[in-house]
Amino acid sequence: MVRSIAVAFRLLDTMVRSGEPMRITELARQMGESKAKVHRHLSTLRSLGVVEQEKTSEKYRLGWKLFQLGQAAFEQFDLKSIAEPHMVRLRELTNQSAVLAVPSGGEAMVIASMDNSSSTSLRISAVPGTIPPTTASAQGRIVLAYATSEQKEHLLSSPLTSYNNKSLTDVDEVRARLELIKKRLYETAIEEVMLGFSTIAAPIFDADNKLIGTVGIIGSVQYIFEPPNPQQIAHVQSCAATISKVFSSKAYDGIADSY
Repeated sequence: MVRSIAVAFRLLDTMVRSGEPMRITELARQMGESKAKVHRHLSTLRSLGVVEQEKTSEKYRLGWKLFQLGQAAFEQFDLKSIAEPHMVRLRELTNQSAVLAVPSGGEAMVIASMDNSSSTSLRISAVPGTIPPTTASAQGRIVLAYATSEQKEHLLSSPLTSYNNKSLTDVDEVRARLELIKKRLYETAIEEVMLGFSTIAAPIFDADNKLIGTVGIIGSVQYIFEPPNPQQIAHVQSCAATISKVFSSKAYDGIADSY
């Protein structure tokens, strides 16, 4: 591994998670690197147009070049185009918003969302680019279940964030859920991040049964409750099985039928 490149990506990742412009001091603190090293990397990235520096505050933010690169990668990523028609069907069958996410460094990142089509239901969605909480969301736990040992230990080494009294914060309990996900091939998160909001998701696999994404539904706890409706779980798994089958995966054989 080229360490300078790894540091540059960690730097960008820290800026992405912040969601707002940051000073060198704060970037260095969060990364555990010296201010001098962070400054050198920022200077190089700024010269390439990947980051920009605000004139008034001198804070750094992601640059237009990074947006262009991300957009190009997004458009070339086949999973989204393959999944979209199946997400439409999932939305129609469940009358809930359908969400597609992909693994990113051991965490999930939303790349597509389709709002429910009902004129009477509250529309709950997820914004593309959002990173659901790793241990308190269905998508996050699915990705963590199939992450590398290094990624898993890194993400579970710090105290787990509690969003409310329904969030999973016990590491042993989370580890048990990760193993359960691999057995049943779906996960739920009922009001764990925000009260009133629930999610059911299932993993998407490629021909080698490697995780390439998650698909699921998100909606009000009035419609996705604990314990979840078995029919909702079946619809979510069937959607994931159908998409996985396009990639020649047999992970769902004997578990869920494709559409």
